[in-house]
Amino acid sequence: MTKTSRIIILNEKGGVGKSYYSKICSLQAEKEQVITYFIDCDNASASLTKFFQGIENRKSEYLFYKSENLLGPDRKIDRTKFDTFLDTLGKLENVRCDFGAASSEQILFYLQEENQNGILEVFEDLNIRLHIIMAGGGMIKESIDFFMKLKKVKGIEKFITIVANEREGGVNGKTVSEYTKADIKIPPFHEDSNSAAFLEWKEMMNNGVVYADILSMPLIRRKRIITYLDSIFSQINQAGL
Repeated sequence: MTKTSRIIILNEKGGVGKSYYSKICSLQAEKEQVITYFIDCDNASASLTKFFQGIENRKSEYLFYKSENLLGPDRKIDRTKFDTFLDTLGKLENVRCDFGAASSEQILFYLQEENQNGILEVFEDLNIRLHIIMAGGGMIKESIDFFMKLKKVKGIEKFITIVANEREGGVNGKTVSEYTKADIKIPPFHEDSNSAAFLEWKEMMNNGVVYADILSMPLIRRKRIITYLDSIFSQINQAGL
């Protein structure tokens, strides 16, 4: 993980794994001892907020967290709030922003409207990158639809990193990573979603886990989780993020 990286994690389809990816990033920041700020902009499920509430009393010194509502009463991007939000990002060296479905949809409209006014130049100056989460199975169509709409914003391609969440299965005989030519692949933690190992991991990610929790686990459980996480961390690092 680089020490200057500002990432917005988004897709207008709910449930594709945006918050899951954000939580993975928090574990990487703790392991690699990189001070990282996490901002929950998902005002519906607030999954990342619940995660950080679960680790409040044992959170690493490298992790900082806040929530931010960027939508106005009309459920559209509040432009004053968003301008302030960008100023905030510019003051923080390493940031991960978890956008919910509604926030993702609205930032798409915002980018479309503000592209001619140089919004991407601001993104370039601030080194902001957009991580688009893609999920397979019944979620692939809406995941792709959002990506295709985003691609219509002129010049946006250089800011996009595709993250394939393989949890929901593949697409037309291919993995999501193969189908979307993703830069980062998030494999399912365990092939059997009813296994004790999977259910334990799911509970940890829902209720909050820090890397120190993992290191204190018995050998086999610890090894399984560390191997899984390291496979993702290495991809993020190879992508230069």
